[in-house]
Amino acid sequence: MIRFIRILMALIACTLVAGPAFADTGCSIKKLAGNWVFATGIGQQNLPFPPSDGDITAIGTMNIYRDGSLEGRFDVTVFNDLPGQDIPYWGSIVVNSDCTGTLQFTTPLSSRTDSIVIVSRKEILGMSRDPLNLWTYQVRKIGSDDDEDND
Repeated sequence: MIRFIRILMALIACTLVAGPAFADTGCSIKKLAGNWVFATGIGQQNLPFPPSDGDITAIGTMNIYRDGSLEGRFDVTVFNDLPGQDIPYWGSIVVNSDCTGTLQFTTPLSSRTDSIVIVSRKEILGMSRDPLNLWTYQVRKIGSDDDEDND
């Protein structure tokens, strides 16, 4: 797990040094508003309630609104536990002009804050900030290319 974290940190550092794809025009919530899908890598969780710990992976949808609020639904599988389906979540996203930011979300069982990097208007990379609940994920925008013209 330590090796995985070191590799992840190196990848994030390279992404930050290389610069996001549209950093020259600045990032904003307005440019990210729309419908997205996400998939996590295999992560690790340690919760004080069942499922208490184990590998976790999830896939779902995310709707980002121009005011910075977001909502979506996801399916999750936790090692040695039943899968969860169609779980709602809600929260907010903060985007800095340098294309970094935070994503905060709440599910019926927990709340989290993640670090994010906006790679382009169609791709976001995220990482959990919670040392007891480790995962990374990739978020991709869905819909027509015309959505970008509605800034």
